[in-house]
Amino acid sequence: MEKRSSGNGGEPATSGRRRFDRSELIVDAAAEIFRRKGYDATSLQEIADEVGILKGSMYHYIATKEDLLFAIIQRNHERIITGNQGWRALADDPVAALRSFIEGHLRESLARLTDTIVFVRDFRALSADRAEEIVARQHDYDQEFRSLVQQAVDQGRLRPGVTPEFAARAVFGMVNWVHYWYAADGRLPAEEVVQELATYAMASLAAPLPS
Repeated sequence: MEKRSSGNGGEPATSGRRRFDRSELIVDAAAEIFRRKGYDATSLQEIADEVGILKGSMYHYIATKEDLLFAIIQRNHERIITGNQGWRALADDPVAALRSFIEGHLRESLARLTDTIVFVRDFRALSADRAEEIVARQHDYDQEFRSLVQQAVDQGRLRPGVTPEFAARAVFGMVNWVHYWYAADGRLPAEEVVQELATYAMASLAAPLPS
């Protein structure tokens, strides 16, 4: 997307608070409306009205509505992948690293819940080429999780029958759908949700306690 200069010799503004250029405001507005109404039911006119610009001005920043969906999904995906790194410090203990991986994924997902909702719910609206780009990046992320599962299996620390492929599907299936019931203004703090869901996810993989 086009990046506008601040009018200060091409240098970004350096006020005490962060400034968003208009392209980011447009993406933010699109994300919120997609969350409320769904991608298919949202028009570019509604997004333009939300930002306070003419619809025609939108085309200085995007070519299609799908450009906005892709921008939302891409930034959400990249934020989760780059933000969920704490587990690497525990790589010598694959069980602890697995729990940390799940917790980090949940924290990053809940931190920008609007983007997460759009990602999970409207991903299918992306064109094949763009979907493949996201899936390719997701593959590497999934493989890191599966590698931890395999290490834990090799150490005999997970229950019999656990496989990396099914474990990844089951755990990500559990944690990626938290947006259906979690409310940021509800009675459960985000960190409590993170810990509870991580506990349930790990319990599905754990070796039985010795009798």
